[in-house]
Amino acid sequence: MVTLLLGFLAILVRVEAQVELDAATSLAAAAAVSAPAGDYALSTQYARATWTGTLHHYGYLRPGTLDGCAGYGKAGEQVTCRGTATLRYSSTPMGLVIPVDLDISSQAQAHSSEFRSR
Repeated sequence: MVTLLLGFLAILVRVEAQVELDAATSLAAAAAVSAPAGDYALSTQYARATWTGTLHHYGYLRPGTLDGCAGYGKAGEQVTCRGTATLRYSSTPMGLVIPVDLDISSQAQAHSSEFRSR
């Protein structure tokens, strides 16, 4: 019974970590399309700051890479962000049961407004 309970809790921690990574990646994509069209450096900066700032609140997630948030060339285009993170079970009470870290990933898209310009 104890093993079943611990297994259930481990799955809950994994699901929560995925939800948090999905939220951070979605927010990064939305931040990327909030920059002026064609400003790839600013778009990437917005996305990176939003992504790391969101994941910073969760001590059991170590941010990995954030790719594809380089912005958009003209109004109406979309941005696709792909983020990875490591779920550190050792930073949770489940570290006693699951001694390994787990790499997880997420992908999100955001569409810029057709009326947005520089």
